[in-house]
Amino acid sequence: MTERVSYEAQVNQIPAPYYYPQTGSSKKRKYGTMLIGGLLGMNAYYLPVSKDTFVQRGFDIKRDDNFDQIRKLKTVAEEIEKENLSTESKMILQEMGLPEDINAVTAKCVALEKEVTDPSSVRTIKEKFINSFENFKKHTHKMDAECSDAFRAAKWNKFKWGVGIGSGIGLALGLLGSRD
Repeated sequence: MTERVSYEAQVNQIPAPYYYPQTGSSKKRKYGTMLIGGLLGMNAYYLPVSKDTFVQRGFDIKRDDNFDQIRKLKTVAEEIEKENLSTESKMILQEMGLPEDINAVTAKCVALEKEVTDPSSVRTIKEKFINSFENFKKHTHKMDAECSDAFRAAKWNKFKWGVGIGSGIGLALGLLGSRD
């Protein structure tokens, strides 16, 4: 004897899922709130730059520039030792006002490194940025290249953080808003 099981009985025995798949509209809502949060966060670019941030960014740019010059001079020194100086290396030496002498290149490297590592010279560089902060903040047309780069770096850092935080908050609000 075979028992017959009805189809309706089988369907009723299937357990209900523990979660329901996201619908397309709730995904759109999450992405939309994340996008709006990111767009609102972009306004952090227009927040004022503090003196400490300006001074630190300015010093970081100066330090990175010095170490970049040291790196270039090391390759030039290697070429001088091999007695095979390229045109680019000759232009670098001419730009820095150095002769084609390994001792002069070494002395320049030491001076560049000392400028950003010696505590007294670091203090002098930071004081220069502190003194120029108020003047350059009022008259941006008088800003030199280093100060301009420091302001730009500080503002773009605020922009990136603003977009990231705004998107995170927007996503969190979107997730809260899409809950059933």
